[in-house]
Amino acid sequence: MLAQGREQDIGDDSSLRRWKLHGSHAYGPANAVHLTVATFLEFCKSEVPQECAFGLAQLALLYALINNTAFALYKIADPGTISLIKSSITLVTALLTRFTLRAKLAKLQWIAILIQICGMTVTQYRPGSGSSYPLYTYLLLFFQVFLSAISGVYNQSLYKNYGVSLHAANMFLYGSGAGINMMLHTVIRLLKADEPSLFSGYGSLEAKMLILNNVFVGLAITAVYKYADAVIKCFATAVSTGVLLYISPVFFNVDFSFMLVPGTVLVFVATWLYMEAAPLNKGKAKLDRGTPPLKASKLRSLRKRYPQAILAIGIVLTTVIVSILTLSDARMPGLKQTKISQDSKHGSNVEESVQVLNSPFKNSLAYVRWASHRPERMPLLRKYAPFFHDLHFSMPGYVKDRPAGFINLTHDSYESPDVLFYNPLAETMQLILQAPAGNPEAEINGIMNFHFDTWIDPLDFAGENLNLIWQAISSNPRSECMKSLARYPDYWGWGPKHRLHDQGQKAVKALASMDLGYNVDVDEWCVGWSDIYFIPRRFFADFIYLSNIFAAYQVFHEVAVPTIIHIIDRTRRAHPSRSVVNHIGDCYGSCCSAGAHLHDVLDKRCGHRLDYMNAMVIDATYERLDREAAMLGSNIEGAPWAMQTMYESVGGGNSLDEGKLKFLKGQLGKLQAKGDTKKDEGLDAVQPA
Repeated sequence: MLAQGREQDIGDDSSLRRWKLHGSHAYGPANAVHLTVATFLEFCKSEVPQECAFGLAQLALLYALINNTAFALYKIADPGTISLIKSSITLVTALLTRFTLRAKLAKLQWIAILIQICGMTVTQYRPGSGSSYPLYTYLLLFFQVFLSAISGVYNQSLYKNYGVSLHAANMFLYGSGAGINMMLHTVIRLLKADEPSLFSGYGSLEAKMLILNNVFVGLAITAVYKYADAVIKCFATAVSTGVLLYISPVFFNVDFSFMLVPGTVLVFVATWLYMEAAPLNKGKAKLDRGTPPLKASKLRSLRKRYPQAILAIGIVLTTVIVSILTLSDARMPGLKQTKISQDSKHGSNVEESVQVLNSPFKNSLAYVRWASHRPERMPLLRKYAPFFHDLHFSMPGYVKDRPAGFINLTHDSYESPDVLFYNPLAETMQLILQAPAGNPEAEINGIMNFHFDTWIDPLDFAGENLNLIWQAISSNPRSECMKSLARYPDYWGWGPKHRLHDQGQKAVKALASMDLGYNVDVDEWCVGWSDIYFIPRRFFADFIYLSNIFAAYQVFHEVAVPTIIHIIDRTRRAHPSRSVVNHIGDCYGSCCSAGAHLHDVLDKRCGHRLDYMNAMVIDATYERLDREAAMLGSNIEGAPWAMQTMYESVGGGNSLDEGKLKFLKGQLGKLQAKGDTKKDEGLDAVQPA
């Protein structure tokens, strides 16, 4: 009687209408005290029909695939771009609801959807390229969009057509999702040896807050599907788009395009327009709970007849796709992969750095200069190719079928009067700066200049600051900036026959007269070794301007290059104590050194001169390049504590391990007792602090 009376009170509420007598138990408030696990499960089963339960399991498969696709996308694209591309889900969802659920949208709403797509396109536009990521990234993005649209429409259909309880349906949905993801995790662990364990990474507060956030998001979305529709949910996603697009340049080092502003404005205006044009605003008092059934009746009958088979096929396909996505090493530039391992001694999680071995010059150009026509050396110099974005060979007579002065990104035939080697280098920089966005040349972040008879060990420059100018220094000529020859009287170029400083001073005075904003001392010039130096992209324009002036006055490169670098340093310092030049002092030799010995090549990361007639030295130099090139792309793994001293604990900070010190002294005492060490009175005086 109580249950029947309760049914009369609840009216049309489909969830409470399912409260009824079942066996000897009454599922009503008066009998809630008798609720057991068995009756609770029976209640859940009665709340969710079998067909709906299989539908929720299939929906959980879709969500597993969508989420794992999202994890793959966050490795290769920034969150703002992902969120914006996903805003196109509105159009896809609207089309699906129109042709599967027979939902009708006002004309103004379709216009709003198209405006939103236009806003997305404008925001992604990059002048000269039209896109900011490779094609496969966008294919994966739109694949996820399509899956998300299907899942949204399917979710709406399940909740509205079956009138199930939100809470019971959520239990089936997320319970199925937990089981499916546990299965996927087990498969991935078998395929990928370094896959983290189930609870790895959950120790941080950020991870716990992310889980809590997703819980509330999931509950809110299911309510939207039941009481509103999938298109409304899609438009709500656009609210976060603008925020992410403006945050991404700050936290993810993504370029801020001026097209973001009008694009996001269009997206938000379209969202407002859609909501204003909704039928509910035209006097519709109640939400339509009676959404028509799926139009594709044949597909639905097939799903009703073979639910287990369809679910099994979906599990296999999802497992295959997720495995491929997880095993892929594609990664957005600038992001570092990490993994979590457990410190067995301390029982704590330790984050390990998992980096791929890359050349520090992978985005830099190698500019190799010959003073004479020696093409037979080129095959050996090409061994530097794996370490650089590109190689540029500058050699007299190199290009036979081109006019004098021809130059492109990879070669020129510059005939250098008075060894003005810096002039074609500046022209190469200009080509790079003029390259349209999206072209490979636009990726180049600097130029490493060296002569063909010098050597560098590219991997030994890892960790150097690529935003600074690097200049190798030596004793001949030594690096000096001066206002009088008395500071460096021994340099050969100051003599009456050459007087190289005269032209340098003329160039400096000409620069000062042009008032280009450079910090110049008209009485000062510099000299230095100019066979090995690196110019970062941010100083290309300065180098181009200054080299044109110094080349016009025919300034010798050992005067011109050090003076140009000195002027850039004086002008571009953020603070008087912060130089923009890194003077590399560990290179072997000088401008005029004899051929290096084998130990010089093996011990030094750079140097001059390579004697190409010395087969042992040449073989050692280029065989090292071959070995290092073969290692590129391999993983480098190391935990933070691997580089700590005995005075640093795993958890960080400086603390002396008293137990370790006591053990050490005890072992030394035993060795002294055996006579293995000489008694040292000073040792006894050492006591733990």
